[in-house]
Amino acid sequence: MEDHSERAKKFAEDLVLRYKTLLAFNDDLVCGTISWESRGGLDDGIVEIIGLGVNEEFKRQGIATKLVSAMIESAVQFYSSNGYSLRVILLFMESTNEVAREFYLANRFNEVSVIPSLYPHDDASILIRHL
Repeated sequence: MEDHSERAKKFAEDLVLRYKTLLAFNDDLVCGTISWESRGGLDDGIVEIIGLGVNEEFKRQGIATKLVSAMIESAVQFYSSNGYSLRVILLFMESTNEVAREFYLANRFNEVSVIPSLYPHDDASILIRHL
């Protein structure tokens, strides 16, 4: 990660003001987060996972899986309360991130495409999960 305070501040503002963000706590410590937003119109029923992260000391404890489940419940409720149905969850990830790929595949996502050179130093894989 870069040490760039202005970019970090903008990212934090986006998580709070722009995206829907869920936090996982262990006692009073934030141990993980997931952020998402709707794509297209509500009638499209599409959500994009913007970011998912678990602090190092809490990895491999099922927190990321619980965050994805909680995000799906939250998104289903969001769409339902607006008279629509959530149909698809999508995400973009760096193609060389094998840990993330294994995680998402184990959580019923499918890799559907690769976009060459989308990121500065990597291709992007697109994964989706139909509900």
